[in-house]
Amino acid sequence: MTPLVSTFIKGLKDYVVMHVDNQKIITAMNIKTIYDQLSRSMLARVSKSYVINVKQIESVDNNTVYIGKNEIPIGNIYRESFFNEFVIK
Repeated sequence: MTPLVSTFIKGLKDYVVMHVDNQKIITAMNIKTIYDQLSRSMLARVSKSYVINVKQIESVDNNTVYIGKNEIPIGNIYRESFFNEFVIK
C-alpha cells in the first residue's frame, strides 16, 4: 500500500482542506495546529491560508506557487522565508 501524498492544505477558519491524491479531506482543525503537527522537511507555509508540499511544486513566480492546476498565492509575510528555504537553495 502506497502512502498518501498531500499536495497542499488550505485553511478555512476552524477547518482545513487537505488535497491528497486527487481527494479532499476536511477536518476540524485550524491550519496552524495541523502545520505544527506535520513534518517540516517537505512542507512550507506560503500564506495565512496555505501550506504546500514542496516536492509537488511545478513552478513558482514572485506571487504564486503552481501545483497541478492549482495556483496558490504567496503571502507577503511568508515570501522571504519561503524563497530562502525552498527556492534559492
